[in-house]
Amino acid sequence: MRVLLLISPESPALAGLTPILATLAARGATIEAGPAAPHLRAEEIQVAEHADAVTLDQAAASLTSADLLIAPAGAEAPAATIVAITRALLAAEEGPIIVVDPTAIGDLLSDMGSTGNLAALRSELRRSAALVIAAHVAPLARDSDGEMPARDVIVLERIRTFGHGENQHQAAAAYRRVHAADAGIISARVLQGQEPSFNDLLDLDAGSRLVADLPTPSVALIRHTDPIGVATAETALGALTRAIETDAAASSGSTIVLNVPIDRAVAAVIASGTFESVLAPALADDGAAETLRSRPELSVVIDPSHRATAFDMIGVSGAVLLQTADTGNIERSQLRVVTERRPTLDELTDLLFSWRIVRHIRSNAIVVARGASTLGIGAAQVNRRVAVDIALNQAGERARGAVMASDAYFPFAEGIAAAAAAGITAIVQPGGSRRDAAAIEIADRHGIAMVFTGRRHYRR
Repeated sequence: MRVLLLISPESPALAGLTPILATLAARGATIEAGPAAPHLRAEEIQVAEHADAVTLDQAAASLTSADLLIAPAGAEAPAATIVAITRALLAAEEGPIIVVDPTAIGDLLSDMGSTGNLAALRSELRRSAALVIAAHVAPLARDSDGEMPARDVIVLERIRTFGHGENQHQAAAAYRRVHAADAGIISARVLQGQEPSFNDLLDLDAGSRLVADLPTPSVALIRHTDPIGVATAETALGALTRAIETDAAASSGSTIVLNVPIDRAVAAVIASGTFESVLAPALADDGAAETLRSRPELSVVIDPSHRATAFDMIGVSGAVLLQTADTGNIERSQLRVVTERRPTLDELTDLLFSWRIVRHIRSNAIVVARGASTLGIGAAQVNRRVAVDIALNQAGERARGAVMASDAYFPFAEGIAAAAAAGITAIVQPGGSRRDAAAIEIADRHGIAMVFTGRRHYRR
């Protein structure tokens, strides 16, 4: 057997490969290498050196099915390595065994004595090599002119399978882009409890996106990707307490997401409740970890930072929809006051807070908030008036003096009239309805301050 090593002397993988090559040499294999040859000689491994690119390429081209090509191919692999792997792949059954991931060498050594096992492993190694080539070639097909590419190639690798998808009769798996630094929320570390399920990950991701949009410390309680309650406060405990107060009954079994580490006080509240999982950047101290361990069934997930994505990908029958991520908050200077009464400074602060929250809620969405805390949330309603009623009913008497946010315009003024009757003093909405004049007239009649953002936030 000939073994050709295509690797840079500076590669960290070289040290791990050296004893493997020594073992292969002891079994009678002929070791060949390019720039790494001096390193192997220093380790007392007999090696045939191909001193220039031409002879190295000729060596790679002459490999047969009885030979082995070891070519670690990360994101920065040189063109010569990619060419050699591609040539070996195109040779099909006549080509050599290809190893692009050095960690697979151990399995290869143990299976070399078994014809059946070796054939299966050879096929798996070829698939791994093909995935590497696809990832390197994909950027060549991508049209980067303009915000939305005319064509793109997305190469994915499976990193986890689930017991089921959204429902128990659905198969499901998690994938990530090849050569991606990580897989976002799926890469988060599970400190205790079970690995998050398919549905858990959807909630954790939704909560992570939301609290990343807020000042610290902030807490969100999530169920079915919508927030049950959200709050920002001076302390994490204060934020958690106020978030729970939005709808204490609905918080049972929910997911808690924080944008600050969990301290002992927060851990005590979480451990004494019936929450299913919690996500935070870290644990503040050993006391917090010990307290959370008192509920071993609680999933504790640690993720240091939220990673924003450039595109949202949505699957539809027979196609994929891509859109840029819904990012960007409205600053005070961008708000347009459309009523006779201008909002007070406190109302402006609450309007901006509620506007940040409402864009993370499925449409039609309404948020009632005060003092950087949600009081009522109406989510995923086909009728905006129903969303208003749900949010106001949740808020109850707390709605008096609070503000309201709507992810899109009010098509009918009756929603604003209901808000006025409940004691709402200010409203933020995109505007843009043909009936805006009626909405403004109702707001003026009740002394409500209303501002338009000029931007809607529909969410599926």
